[in-house]
Amino acid sequence: MKTVLALALSASALAPGSQPKTASQTRRELGQGLMTAIGAFGAQAAVASSGDSPKFSFFGFAGNGDAMSEGAMYGADQSSKVYSPYSVYGKLGAEDQIYKKYNAKEIEFKKGMLAESEKRVKAVNQWIDKKNWENVRSGLDSQVYNMRGTMNYLAASPSAKPGAKAAAKQFYQDMEAVNLLSKRKKQAAAMDAYNNMVNSMEKFNTLI
Repeated sequence: MKTVLALALSASALAPGSQPKTASQTRRELGQGLMTAIGAFGAQAAVASSGDSPKFSFFGFAGNGDAMSEGAMYGADQSSKVYSPYSVYGKLGAEDQIYKKYNAKEIEFKKGMLAESEKRVKAVNQWIDKKNWENVRSGLDSQVYNMRGTMNYLAASPSAKPGAKAAAKQFYQDMEAVNLLSKRKKQAAAMDAYNNMVNSMEKFNTLI
């Protein structure tokens, strides 16, 4: 009730007018504001059913446990086991689950990501030739995070051949060597490390 009165007073206070108002005008505007506020609250309450009272359940059972908002939370209305009591999704690893890790489309997508990163990493040799060390390092740094995640994923996939994880690790080490030698501005050594990096990259590709 206090909230309704506050809204009514606010509506009255904000009403336009530059002349002082009489007591009857103030009461009339207060009444109009009060009716407006009551109408707003009434419209919100219209969605409730007459005679309804608050409902609850005990962890999805008894009481209102068969309601969608309750049963769905605890899996009581699901035809199979759910991931957790608070999830509507199926059990992880179930045969009928829609998403399956290492599915063909996902692997294809990851390989496409890796191909794009490899193309960019291979391009740093032009900056080594020109001794543009900042471009060498930024070219590697911009790809290292994505490449690690993608290569780790592909190396762990069921279709990967033995040695894929070791090849990925070797590539990371060679890539770090190129970065370090570029920081030290050692051109010949950086180019040798670059060649090792490319060889490691190509070896990894043969194992996925």
